[in-house]
Amino acid sequence: MNSFSSEPMTDEETRRPTFLLIEDDAVDVEAFRRAVKRNQVDCELVHASDGRAALEKLREMVDGNENVGVLAFLDLNMPGLNGHEFLAEVRRDDSLKRLAVFVVTTSRHKRDIALAYDKNVAGYFEKDDLNSVLEMARHFAGRLVFPTLGGQAD
Repeated sequence: MNSFSSEPMTDEETRRPTFLLIEDDAVDVEAFRRAVKRNQVDCELVHASDGRAALEKLREMVDGNENVGVLAFLDLNMPGLNGHEFLAEVRRDDSLKRLAVFVVTTSRHKRDIALAYDKNVAGYFEKDDLNSVLEMARHFAGRLVFPTLGGQAD
């Protein structure tokens, strides 16, 4: 809603975004949680320890609900279904392909960066500056018109 409108905010405009953290390292998960709190990000934080678990959680979220606001924060280097494989699967899945994904990783390899952007990530960040990532995410989520997940675009 813009500042010139006298219309009440809709549920879509007032709902809290869901941040899905896809990370296998418990220390990094806790650091992300602390950064969310420190940066006063109003979100529901959901954690998945690998790409397969993240896909399951996403599919549960969108099952029967086409109005899901999710931002994913993805580590690339994980056992099982890694970040690149997760991105490939998400982009193949009609119900998930519009998911906004930010890569948050330790990898500075040009190949990893290129592969991530080839899969349409919203941004690529290094883990060593979570405060900046969360500050950006707070502003982004507050202004983002979330893509429709779980259904076809009208």
